Amino acid sequence: MTTTTARRLLAAATTLGLGAALAACADDPAPTSTATTTVSATPTPTGTSSPPPTPTGTAPTGAATPGAAEPTDGLDGFAAPGTELTSEGDASLYVVTGVRTGEHEGYDRVVYQLEGGTGTPGYRVRYVERAVEDPSGAVRQVDGDAILQVTLLGTTYPTQDGLQEFSQDLRPDDGDVEHVVRPLTFEGMTDSFVGVDDGPRAFRVLVLADPVRVVVDVEDR
Repeated sequence: MTTTTARRLLAAATTLGLGAALAACADDPAPTSTATTTVSATPTPTGTSSPPPTPTGTAPTGAATPGAAEPTDGLDGFAAPGTELTSEGDASLYVVTGVRTGEHEGYDRVVYQLEGGTGTPGYRVRYVERAVEDPSGAVRQVDGDAILQVTLLGTTYPTQDGLQEFSQDLRPDDGDVEHVVRPLTFEGMTDSFVGVDDGPRAFRVLVLADPVRVVVDVEDR
């Protein structure tokens, strides 16, 4: 074999080996770049969802309802002066939180609003010669010609951190109710005195709910 022939054979072998290597690389699959996505999933509850916790405190009975109005039609007649209107009720632990007056056709009205207790408040309403406070025995000066004593039953003292008792006298500008003395509570009863012009006059009493109120109407004749 000549030198030239040997070189040709070597070149051919090299070419064949390189071709085989390239063919083998072509048969292998190309590596694939895989992106990993992390999903933050929220676990599904296995049970039924519970309602929000209920407050441990109970709403006071007879909590005030904004805009509540007292009835003005279809009411009972008036009791004559000298009559005592009474109802014992079954209430306890009410506080007289508000007092207001109003003038209506044929009568003037005093409204006592009560909160924080249970049951139906009782009352004793009658004319008296003097406004004597219980238990001190002090005599209050009341404007007007006659004094109507309003005693509410089933009430209690206000507490420092709780409901507060209405603490001022009222002197309406118009009507025949001249003066309403602030409520004063002692041993489950609250007294207030209503000074009536040109009295005594016939009167009536209503007990209303939602919110709880005791209403005293004085006839305007």
